[in-house]
Order: sequence, then C-alpha cells, then structure tokens
Amino acid sequence: MAVMDSYQISTEPVRSERIDKLHKYITSSKYGVCVERGKLITEYYRNHPDEANIVKRANAIDYVLQNMSIYIMPGSLFAGNQASKPRWAPIFPEYEVEWVEKEMVHEDPYPLGERPADRYILREEDKPIIQDFCNWWKGKTITDMLRTRLPKEALATHYDLKAADIGTYFQGGDGHFAPDHPWLIKNGLQKIIDLCEEKQKEIDYKNDPECVKKNDFYEAAKISANAVIKFAERYADLAEQMAEEEKDPERKAELLDMAQICRYVPRYPARNFKEALQFIILTHICIQIEDSGAGVSFGRFDQFMQPYYEAGIADGTLTRDLAVELTENFFLQIYTCNKVRSWIDTDFYRGVPMFQNLTIGGVDPETMSDATNEMSYIALDATFNTRVPQPSLTVRFHKKTPMEFKMKVAEVVRLGTGLPSIFNDETYTRAMMNRGYEMKDAYNYCIIGCIEPGAPGLLGGRTGGAWLNCTKALEMSLYNGKDPRTGICLHKNENGKTLSEFASYQEAEDAFVDQMKYYIKMEAILENTIDQVWEEMLEEPMAAIFACPTTTIPRGKPIKQGGAKYDLTGQQTIGTANIANSLYVIKKLIFEDKKITGAQLQHALETNWQDETTTPTGTQIKAMCLAVPKYGNDIDEVDFIARDMMAMIANELSSYKNTRYGRGPIGGTLHCSTSTVSSNTPFGHVCGATPDGRDAYMSVADGQSPMRGTDVNGPTAAIASVAKLHNELFSCGSLYNMKFSPEELS
Repeated sequence: MAVMDSYQISTEPVRSERIDKLHKYITSSKYGVCVERGKLITEYYRNHPDEANIVKRANAIDYVLQNMSIYIMPGSLFAGNQASKPRWAPIFPEYEVEWVEKEMVHEDPYPLGERPADRYILREEDKPIIQDFCNWWKGKTITDMLRTRLPKEALATHYDLKAADIGTYFQGGDGHFAPDHPWLIKNGLQKIIDLCEEKQKEIDYKNDPECVKKNDFYEAAKISANAVIKFAERYADLAEQMAEEEKDPERKAELLDMAQICRYVPRYPARNFKEALQFIILTHICIQIEDSGAGVSFGRFDQFMQPYYEAGIADGTLTRDLAVELTENFFLQIYTCNKVRSWIDTDFYRGVPMFQNLTIGGVDPETMSDATNEMSYIALDATFNTRVPQPSLTVRFHKKTPMEFKMKVAEVVRLGTGLPSIFNDETYTRAMMNRGYEMKDAYNYCIIGCIEPGAPGLLGGRTGGAWLNCTKALEMSLYNGKDPRTGICLHKNENGKTLSEFASYQEAEDAFVDQMKYYIKMEAILENTIDQVWEEMLEEPMAAIFACPTTTIPRGKPIKQGGAKYDLTGQQTIGTANIANSLYVIKKLIFEDKKITGAQLQHALETNWQDETTTPTGTQIKAMCLAVPKYGNDIDEVDFIARDMMAMIANELSSYKNTRYGRGPIGGTLHCSTSTVSSNTPFGHVCGATPDGRDAYMSVADGQSPMRGTDVNGPTAAIASVAKLHNELFSCGSLYNMKFSPEELS
C-alpha cells in the first residue's frame, strides 16, 4: 500500500528474508577505520625497496590481498570484502600521511568519532599501528613529491586561495573509470596472464626503446591478475571451512556452491548469472584495495548482464525473483565498500560518496534502437528494495525510451533517495563526439563517478579532477587580481583595474576572463604534475588490466603512460550562476541603469553589505543587486552571459594537453564538467560577498543550477536557461539539480 506524502511516495520495500536480514546487518554497521591495508602495504614497501615501481606496486597489493582479513557475511550468496568489517575504510598511507597522523592519532580538528559529519570508529589499540606506518612514509609519499614538484603559484592556488582544489588526489588514487566487465567476465583473468606472457615473448629488445618498460608492465599485470585469483581462492577455502561447521543444510549447500564458484571465477569466464556477479564483486573490490580513488563504476550493467539472465531463464536455473534477489545481494555487497577522507576533503564530499556508478537504459550502439531490457527493470527493483546510496544508479533517456520504463524510473525517484540520476543521450553523445569519440563508443557511454560520461573499458585519464572555483576568480577580478581574504595576488588584471575603476562592462568581463584563464593554467599545472608523479612513482597495474584490457595489454602500457583508447583529464567548475548573475548586476546597475557606481558596489562588497552610513546604504545596495534578473528565469540577457562565460572556460580548458597527449590515446586534453558534489559549500567559505547579492562566505551555486532562491519563474523557465548553455562543450558532464519542496507539490 503506497502512502502519499506530497510528491514523495512511502512504500515498504519488497525483500526476501535473506536480503532483509543482510540489509539490516550491513546498514546497522557503523563506519570505521581499518588499519590492515596501511600496515600491510607499509610492510611490503619497507622490505622491498629495490623492485621496479610498477612491479613493486603489484607485489605490494598481492601481499595485502593474501594477508588481510576476509569474511563471508551472514546469509550472503557472494564473497568479497574491502576491509576487516562492512563499511570500514582502509588507509592508503602511500598518498599522504600528514592528515592521517593529525586526525587519527592527534584527533585534530576532531576525533573521527566526533566529526560534525561522516564519523568513523577508530580503536585506541590501532593508533600505535597508524603512527608506525605514518613515521615510515614521511618524506616518501605522493604528496611529499608533489610539494617539491609544484610551482609556488600552483601550491598557493590550492592551499591558500582555493581558486582550485585537487586535494582528493593528494590523498588518494585516481579511480574514475569503468572496467571492461563484458570482456573480463567473458574471458577471465587467466586470459590476461596468457596474453601478457605471449606479449613478453614478442618484445623487441633490439629495436623497441620501451622494451624494459613493457616487460615491467607485463610482469606487474601477471602478478596483479594472479593476486585476484588467489584472493578468490582464499574465499573458497573459507567457505568450505564454514560449510564444515554449518548445521543448516541449506546454508551449507550455499557455502559449498560459493566455494566452487570462487575456485572458478575470476580465473575463468563466468558461466552463468551468479558467477558473473561474483566475478564483478571480486575484481571491483580488488581495484578499490589497490587504489582509494572514487568513481570506479560498473558500466552498462543491464547490457552485459542480460545475456546471462536470458540463458538462466532458458535453462531453468534462474527465475526473475532469484535474479532480483541476487542483484540486491550484489548491491549490498558493493555498499560495504567505504572511503575515509580528511576533514577538509570531507567538506567537499559530504555523505561518504564512493560514486560506484551503475548505468542502465540508453541505446544499442550498433542499431541505435532502444536498449532497455529486463535487467534494466531488475536494477530499478533492486534500487527500490535495497534503498542504499551505492551503487549509484544512473538511467540513460533518449527519444525512444519506452514510457513504461520512464514511469518505473519515476516510481523509484519518488522514494526521495536521490536515485536514479537521469541523463540525456542526445546531449552527452554529442559532447563526447565533440572530444573525438567514435560514434559507436559515444553511444555506448556509461556514467563514471558522479555525472561524467565515458566509454566503458576504453577510457583512461581521469573523469574527476581539480575543483575550479570560478566564483573565487570572479571575486579576485574585482580587486585587480588580489584576494581580499588573504591579501595574496598571483596575477593582476591585464587592464590593471578594480571594480571601482572599470570604465565599461566589457572591462569587467575582460578582467574576469583574464583571471579565469590564469587559474585554469594553475589547474592544468596541478593536474599534470599529479599525473607525472603517479607515472613515476605509483603506476597501477590492476587498474590498467581491468579498466582497459583491450588496449593496455596490446600496447604494453599502463594508463598513465598512454594505455587507454581515450584519455581526457576532467575537472569540476563551480559557480556558474554566481558568475552570470554577478556580471549582469555590474552591467545593469553600474553601466546601463547607472543606479550605483563601481566604487559604491565595491565598498558594499568589502563591508559585506553592513555599512549603513553610505548613500545608498549597504543594505539598499544588496537589495538592488538581488532585484536584478537572475540566471534560471529564461531571460536571455543573463542566460547568455552564463552561456558565453562557461563556453570560454570549457574551450580554455580543452586547449591544455595532459601528460598522455601524443602517446597513443585519442583526446589527451583537459575538458570541462559542471559537477559539484558538496564543494559549493566549502568554496563559498573562501569567497567574500559577490555582486549577485550573495553574502560573504556563504555557499555558492550548485553545478549549472540557478542560485538558490533566484529562479522565480518556475521549473520550465529554469530548464530553459540551463538548455541555453553550450552543453556539448561539457564533455566531462553536465549537472543540473532540480529540487522541489514537498509543500510546492502537495
């Protein structure tokens, strides 16, 4: 029985007894920190200093996988765990230990269990272990190397100004790819080992200048594939041991079946629906253990699982109800993965998002016909019943999407969980082809991470990158490049003027463009320095053979050396609406209507609208600024500023090459997205008052959505404004969040 509460619908999930018990077991588990990975990887690096970096990395992850705790959750039909307990998070000290020691050992600024948000259990007995591996890694981490390699201007941009922030990649790995699950589950990991051995025999040591690098890569790839196979066999042993002690004959049979499956996959190709899911779980978890990067996604789940579903229905080994239960079990197994971030980074990622995205719907890239199938509906049912935030479900809509499917999506959206997200095929495929994707690959896109499109099994690089604080660049353009909060000035306006001195609107716009281009340059330096350091110190062989096996293995190159078919470095631009609204206020109030001068507005900004001694007063000037029409109301004059400024940013970003340019992949540039997560809040905390009427240090706008409370002409007008942007330039993703209060829909 559905109970309506305004727009949202309240229904009880339909779960089997098994799934209900498993759901309660997992969701009742509190977040915690697991020290095992940090301890084990430190042991390996400490004792093996002389191996080639990529081989050392493979061996170190193998050492972790063979020595970490494993368990099988009560009632689960699948094996696989990332840490010693469900929803506990491993530590990755090779990236950075300063924050680990500061927050976990010294409890600064908060004990992990007393944070304002995203709290974690940390046992007292684990603190000496953390301190020990922190001591060893000091001076050897990725962050240590980055600080010696980055120019002082880029460091100031990141640490002091917050005009760009790339801290998540100081603290953890890349992630942000969709493994080639169709190829992997069809071929098995033994195939990777065999291919690498064949390629090693073909290395031309006489004429190939990269012969040594290739051999190292193939050796690391074999070690990595074998590590996952051995990891699966550990679960087979455990399941058999548990079966010996199990009194319930039904559970005993399940454990023995699990053992048999784990001895077969992922070494060999999956033979049925259940084996395919177990294959994906084990490989996915191992990627998460190698690399703490978020956004390791699943690709077009309904497309590669449908053949296994059809085969199981045809031979009688599978029913729809069982397929739903297995998919729900799979979802819950994935939900046990977790990540612990520093408090500063947490501010950008509230709610512990892992961005383990799973895509359904869309079109068949060969026939261009609708690709919705029964697995599309099963994935929606699993999301409806489990109601966990991971995996984050994505739906692709296109002109021929069936109405039945749209209505089923709407039913799940009405739960109010925020899932699924909906993406427009026409916009995304056009944006991808604009960056060089072949048509077939563009139409086979999945969502990676938050909102970023990519071709599963073919995309390297990074779909998520530095956060670019466009509102900060705007603010500094009003002060001739100086940051009023810190007093730092890295780049003066080309015209040398402040807001009080601009003689025309064009001078104001030119100053913003000038500052924006400078900080895009700083972002490019941050992005490429990180990639170069990773390539030298911490190449990831497991990610390479799972993300892009059909290109990295033939080329003999990991991703950071150009092993992928497509390689683009993404990022996030923050503050679209603030830019457009602020520039339009300057244009309208100062230069067109001449209601105030630039000096008056600048003083009001400097005093955060608080000076009541001026004429007009700060409060009155703020009211004037708020009264000027805003982006999100289908008003061309302001919407076109948003369109033109975002196009400028996107084009400027794509003019910068990444470190893989010219080394094999298609693309090899930076590119633009409007993803935000929760970064609009901490970025607002470093931005003073802005001409759009925003108070100092308040949150800035979310994605390419209108600024909160300023879209007053209804949802259709807001959509019309967003549609005027050149979304085909945002090849790393377009984010528009439309939110309704229940009262508005009652």
